[in-house]
Amino acid sequence: MSNPFSTFSSLSESSHSGEMKAALADRAKIMQLCDASGQAVVTPAACGNLPHAQRCAIAIRIARANGSEELATIYANLLATMEGAAQVAAIADGAGAADARGVAILSYVDTVTLTPARASREHIDALLGAGLTDSDVVSLAELVACINFQARVLAGVRLVEETFA
Repeated sequence: MSNPFSTFSSLSESSHSGEMKAALADRAKIMQLCDASGQAVVTPAACGNLPHAQRCAIAIRIARANGSEELATIYANLLATMEGAAQVAAIADGAGAADARGVAILSYVDTVTLTPARASREHIDALLGAGLTDSDVVSLAELVACINFQARVLAGVRLVEETFA
């Protein structure tokens, strides 16, 4: 498997547009930081109450909600290598959760991803009430923000490539 955390730093190499290759090459450091951010939020050294497989499944869910099957596939390949993947696969597929903790997490993830203006303090309170710590809530927010950002960057790059191909 190729390194799932080299997606953005390798975009200039895989681009079909000369202009896009040049633009991405000029922003190589930013692209490397996008990859590093993804790695930090999906597979942090200390994952708290959000195991790596669960984080990865959430990343897939967010990517798909953004219509980025390319990004979803990258994280799906990573999830397939992780312990506990079978237990969280339904999250990636868009299924709901059976327990209060899962419901609170997925409600937050889906709301921030699909209708961010509707995200509220109640979502945070539900996460805390479901047993997540303050640190877990911050980690979840970072994960959601990062994967949504990655999906938008990829969509923008692909749109420019299509427009100027």
